[in-house]
Amino acid sequence: MKRAIITVGLGFGDEGKGATVDYLTRKFEADLVVRYCGGCQAGHNVRLPDGRGHTFSQISAGTLAGLSDLPAPPRTYLGPHVIIDPLALAQEAQHLAELGVPDPGSLLTIHPRCLVTTPWLKMLNHLRELARGDAKHGSCGQGIGETRSYWLKHGTDAVFARDLRDLDSLRQKLELQRQRALLDCQQLIDRIDPEFLRELDAWGQNAEDAAWELSAALPGGVAIDAAIPNCRTAIFEGAQGVLLDEYRGFHPHTTWSTVTPHHAWELIHQMGVEAVAVLGVTRAYTTRHGEGPLPTYDAELTARLNDAGNPWNRWQGSLRWGWLDLPLLRYAATVAGPLDGLVVNHLDQLGDSQCQVCETYRNVSLPPAAAPNLAWQSRLNEQLRVAEPVLSRVTPEALLDSLSAIAPVIVTGNGPTHLERSSDELPFWVRRSIE
Repeated sequence: MKRAIITVGLGFGDEGKGATVDYLTRKFEADLVVRYCGGCQAGHNVRLPDGRGHTFSQISAGTLAGLSDLPAPPRTYLGPHVIIDPLALAQEAQHLAELGVPDPGSLLTIHPRCLVTTPWLKMLNHLRELARGDAKHGSCGQGIGETRSYWLKHGTDAVFARDLRDLDSLRQKLELQRQRALLDCQQLIDRIDPEFLRELDAWGQNAEDAAWELSAALPGGVAIDAAIPNCRTAIFEGAQGVLLDEYRGFHPHTTWSTVTPHHAWELIHQMGVEAVAVLGVTRAYTTRHGEGPLPTYDAELTARLNDAGNPWNRWQGSLRWGWLDLPLLRYAATVAGPLDGLVVNHLDQLGDSQCQVCETYRNVSLPPAAAPNLAWQSRLNEQLRVAEPVLSRVTPEALLDSLSAIAPVIVTGNGPTHLERSSDELPFWVRRSIE
């Protein structure tokens, strides 16, 4: 029976999806991991018991399982809605090779329609976010939104993965994109510090050099192919979290990507998977990296906890912590679709002491829209800004009980490695069989 597990983040990202995928890959001996959304802005941290680790961005977070628990690393498939950065991909493959992964490029298949981010789209991303001043959206600075926006405006003029193997097409597309980007910049330049403008390398870069650089960066052995590699068990690796989804997140602090399981289901039907389980991933508390409201934010908790895998960065600032926010989790579970279970990570950071949980807000509610509606999502965002959480003190055991009202808690994480995770059996394979 061909089976699959879909993982989906139920927060604002940073829920521990990387460690979760690493654990599930080992436990179920998965031979394929599918990235179905998001792009190179992912930062999925995996730590090994010997202290080595890697932050996965485009290659799957199940890869290191092949160094010990599996006969070989699982293949990675980047579905057609993933956005790639060949330069960052080359660096990632190099680090994995240094960790002992044999020929990382040969493990990777990229759909030909994957969009490619470029120096000019990153430049536009930076300029647009800086020009917003105090009204920043919380961009990660990787050009993801600009890449999607360019495709929506200009269709087949966008750079796709297949163009990396056709230098003539790549040159033409990059020069057209460069010209358009320079025009788009004109409305932003006067609002940007001149010192920052001088730092941008993209001003002087030409399309010829960029084409050679992007094409040559693709690691050796990478396949660009629409066909999904055959498998027995596939783990679908979510990116970001549904609270940032382009139509279900809290506009405008969202990503330009559908990060609910929508695209995972498209691929699962193509693969002929016979049984599926959907696992929502959360921390035992709430975090947010970047702009936007965080109702249960707690300065003391933020000062006490730390996360070396999510350091301060120029675009999003520092990670913020808040107590577990059940209204947000219930909203996320609703818009993500039916969940078969939950993964609860970072329980070790709470220790054995009492913690707090937000059961409800005193003054607002978060009803999901009946259809994709950005105006509705903007209103929900304003509701979050004034939300007054009702907090109660609970033990970690009671915290898990409160989560089980959303979906059964299947996997718990009490540390960074797979050895510090445990799980119940998954009794729901046959229940969601596909005819």
